[in-house]
Amino acid sequence: MPDAAGFVPAARFEEFAMKKLILIAIMASGLVACAQSTAPQEDSRLKEAYSACINTAQGSPEKIEACQSVLNVLKKEKQHQQFADQESVRVLDYQQCLRATQTGNDQAVKADCDKVWQEIRSNNK
Repeated sequence: MPDAAGFVPAARFEEFAMKKLILIAIMASGLVACAQSTAPQEDSRLKEAYSACINTAQGSPEKIEACQSVLNVLKKEKQHQQFADQESVRVLDYQQCLRATQTGNDQAVKADCDKVWQEIRSNNK
């Protein structure tokens, strides 16, 4: 331990330095553990935000487009990339469906749109 002037006697210097290194290592590992534990929470929050977005969109093209931005962020996360890619395809299919209903053949396309929308909803409960 340091004396009143802040100096460590030579015989105890190695012991003091070792304790200091151990303390720093413990603090660093604690910080790493904290940083790692918040990342999965953020990832799950993003997925929850996307699911909430889809569930409140109620098939509205404008709202679904807003959900797409959350999906784009999920695509960047390795653990959600496959989900986000599949979901992007479904959302694009649904948007194309909606455009097709506006151009004419409403009845035939509406059934397909409803099917795609149900698929999107079932993946986000």
